[in-house]
Order: sequence, then C-alpha cells, then structure tokens
Amino acid sequence: MIRSYTPDDESAMLSLWNTAGAAMGYAPAQLEDFRRLLTRHPNFSPAYTFVLEKKGTLLGFVNGCTGAGIPKGDIRGYLSCLILSAEADSDENTALLLSALENAFRKAGKTYCAVTFFNPIRLPWILPGTPGHQHNNTPGVATDLPLHDRMLSLGYRESTRECAMYRSLADYETPAWVEEKAGKMAKEGYHVERYDPDRHVGLEEMVAALDNAMWSEEIPAAGKSGMDLLVGLKGNVCAGFTGPVYPEKTGRGYFAGLGVAPRFEGHGLGTLLFYRLLEREKQAGAKYMSLFTGEDNHARFIYLNAGFRVVRTFGVMLKEL
Repeated sequence: MIRSYTPDDESAMLSLWNTAGAAMGYAPAQLEDFRRLLTRHPNFSPAYTFVLEKKGTLLGFVNGCTGAGIPKGDIRGYLSCLILSAEADSDENTALLLSALENAFRKAGKTYCAVTFFNPIRLPWILPGTPGHQHNNTPGVATDLPLHDRMLSLGYRESTRECAMYRSLADYETPAWVEEKAGKMAKEGYHVERYDPDRHVGLEEMVAALDNAMWSEEIPAAGKSGMDLLVGLKGNVCAGFTGPVYPEKTGRGYFAGLGVAPRFEGHGLGTLLFYRLLEREKQAGAKYMSLFTGEDNHARFIYLNAGFRVVRTFGVMLKEL
C-alpha cells in the first residue's frame, strides 16, 4: 500500500535510511541529523512524501519538494530520494512510489519532475574508496544504482552526467609550475587574492556575467560578510572567483564553485584560482576536497591534473509530467 507520510513514520524511515539507504551510499545519520536533513528541513512537506507499507511494516519511501522559493520551482518538482528495503526493492515498487510523487507534483501544477543540484534538500553520501569521507549533496541519480535505469524506463531522460571527484589534502603541495605560471601571469596584470571590498571592484558584475543564480546569491554575500573568498583579478577588477574557503564539519573543504567571467577567459585564471583554493583549504584545516563537474566539462582536466579522481557518476534526470 502506498500512502502519504505521517510523523509516526519518522522512526521507520530513519531505520530504512541507515540500512537500505546506506547500501545505496547515503551517509548514516542519527535522528537529530535525519530531521535536520529531511523530515524537519524547511522544504520538507508530507504532501510530497509517500511510504510503501505492507502489513504495518514500512518497506520504502520517496520524498520530493517544490515551491516558489526554489530555482525553477514554479514548473518543477524535485525528487530528493527514493529508498526501498532489500525485500521490496523492485521495478514495480519503484514505479509505484515515483507515480505517487509525480501525481502530487501534477496536482500542484508542476510540469516536470527533476533530480538536480537545484533541490535544496541536500542529502550527504559516502565517497567510495575513502575513509568514510562525505560529499554534502547529489546532483542526480548515481548511475551504479538500479534506480537510475528504472527511472529511464519510466520516461525520465538524462539531461547530462556529473562526475564526483575527490582528493585527499594530506599530501597536497602546490606544484612548482603553478608558481612559475603565477609569475608570468602577474606580468600581464593577472593574480589571485583574498577579496577585499576596499581594494577590489566589480565582484557583483563578474558573478552576474557567469549567469548562475546560486552563485549570484552566495558569492557577493560572502564577499560582503568578510568570508575568505578568493578572486582572480585583472589589476583590481574582479575577473573570477572560487571559495568561500572553510572546512565543513566533515573535514571537507567547502567548494561553491569556480568561475571566470567570459571576457577574462584564456589567461589561466581558472587554473591558478583552483590551486590557490587547495592551498587555502588545507591551511584552514580541511582534510579533503570533493566536487562535481560535468562529464564533458573542460574543467575536469584541471581537477585531474591536481590529483583528483572520479569516484562516482550521476545522471541529472528530467521527466515531463
């Protein structure tokens, strides 16, 4: 039986999260963390959460979210997770739970169901081949999970693929060639510094040129608040950014992204920004870095050259309802 979530389901959902969810790669959680991440998250709603129950036992659940305050939330509903116990993990039960969520999105006037990084319900997972290191969200459905192919068979399509990449910072040292490159770039007026609003200009304009809604919200605010934000500069004009720099509680060095405004591309700022980020994150106490990049994104080669490796691949999923 598929039915709507009630608060009485929370304990059983947590149990599934720590068993079947952990088998899918999600990071195990205590009740307090589970509530913060999901059941008491500001964007959690029983209207978009359904459970599979048989003879009083909860065997699976699905959660999604939508709303005007979410990017593209006027037309999209977002799937957060779908977890089934080992005994109930079937194509049929996956279809039943997905159908319940999709119908709820249709009733709310949404025209798409998506699995992307725009979902504000961010669920952490364990990076394979690491000592329990976590990444703080997923940008899609892992291609190694049965759920990925099941969704494709149910009318979803992959709009793109994202690679999860990882590097321990324990042995990180900036290569000599990076310093040589920095010296050559300085002669052309390009360099990387911590953002200083009293000396640097054009931060908001630079971020606007990158046309990324999440960066436009986060990066200027980080600069104004005095966070350790690294900027690529042409003279004193902001040409690119990375950061803000700080270690998360897990030991991961935070990474909002890296961008260089189109008119300043081609001078090596992206590479220099990234290596300076690794330096600063290690100095700040971060133990490792993890990030996502598009499978076809040229920046992937910057990360590989810096010692990162691909640990998992995710499909960004979309279905018209």
